[in-house]
Amino acid sequence: MGKNQTAQTGPFPILKFFCRTQTLVPRFVFRVGHTTHHETQSIFIRIEDDDGFTGHGEAAPSKFFGEVADDVRQKLERSADWLRGVSIRSIADIEAAWAEAWKIVQPSRSAQCAIDVALWDLFARRQGKSVCELVWNEKPRALHSFATIGITEEHEIEAKLAELHGHPLIKIKMDHRADLDAVRRVRDRFDATIAVDANCAWTTDDLRALLPPLADLGVLFVEQPLSRDHDAEMAPFAREPRLPLIADESCQTAADIERMPGHFSGFNIKIGKCGGLTPALGMLRRGHELGLKVMVGCRLESSLNIAAAAVVAQRADYADLDGAWLLGNDPFQGLPFVDGAVTLADAPGFGVKLPNDFTWD
Repeated sequence: MGKNQTAQTGPFPILKFFCRTQTLVPRFVFRVGHTTHHETQSIFIRIEDDDGFTGHGEAAPSKFFGEVADDVRQKLERSADWLRGVSIRSIADIEAAWAEAWKIVQPSRSAQCAIDVALWDLFARRQGKSVCELVWNEKPRALHSFATIGITEEHEIEAKLAELHGHPLIKIKMDHRADLDAVRRVRDRFDATIAVDANCAWTTDDLRALLPPLADLGVLFVEQPLSRDHDAEMAPFAREPRLPLIADESCQTAADIERMPGHFSGFNIKIGKCGGLTPALGMLRRGHELGLKVMVGCRLESSLNIAAAAVVAQRADYADLDGAWLLGNDPFQGLPFVDGAVTLADAPGFGVKLPNDFTWD
C-alpha cells in the first residue's frame, strides 16, 4: 500500500477490470409508493492502473427506470476494453470520459454512474486527496441526513420507530392510501424535522386534501406526490407557500431541471439516476442558479455510492443519504451514520473500503 499513499501525476493507463454482482438486503422490508424491496442487487467494479492504484464504482439498477441487473452488468463488462484506453489527467478528462461512456452503456444511467465513480475514486487516490478536496478544495464535513421510514405495516411500526431515536431528520414514505397515521406517530414521538415522500402514489385530489394537514403537522416538504406524467398539474400546488414540493422521479437528469421552476420548489439528485458524480455536480449548480432547493438522495445502495453522493451534498440544501444504513449487509466500510450524521472520511478517494475477504467474480 505504500506506493498508493504517494500522489502521482500524469495520465494513468487502466490495466485491470474486475466486476461482481452482490445481493443487498434491507434490514426491514423497504416499501415505497411504487416498489417493495425485499432485496436489491448492485454491480460493483474495480479498476486498477499500472501503479497499483485502484478505484471502485457501483451500479444500483432501478426496475422503476427499466434497469435489470444482468443487463447492467453486461454493459459494464463491455466497457472494460474501452476503459483500458481511457487517459485521465484532470477532472475535465473524467467529464469527457463520462460522456463517452454513455455511448457504451446507454440507456443505463446506473452503469454510467459506476464508471464515473470509479474514475473519480482512482484519480483522487492517485492525487493522495479525497474526492471532496478535489471538488470543493476543502476537507469533507459531516452531513445531517434524513433517516427514512418506509411504508409500514402495523406489526412493523414499533421496531421501525425505535430505530429513529436520536435522528433529527426523518422522512416518511406514503402510498396511495394517503394515510397520515405514520406522520402523526412520528410527530407525537419525536422532536424531529419531518419530510414526506409519496413516490408518485397520489392523485391531485389526495394532494389537495393532504397539504393543509401536513403543513399543520409541521412537515418540511413533500417529495414527488404525483407521477411524472402529471407534472403539468403541479403548478397550482407549487404556489402553496407553507409546504414546498420537491421533485424526484420528475427530475432524473440535467435535461429535466429547466422544467422545475413553477412546478416544484426543488428537486432530488441521485447519482444512480443521473449517471454519476459528474452530472450531479452540474445539476447542483444549475438548481441553485434557478433559485431551487436541492436535495441529494440515494437508493438502497452501499456506502460507496453514499460517499460519492455525500460529496455533492456538501453544498446541497438537504441530504437524504441513509441508503446504506437501511441495509443489513453493506459491503463497504468507513462511512458511519450516527444520530443523523453521515461522516465522510478524510482519506484518499471516497474514503470507504472493502473488507480483505471481499472477492471478485
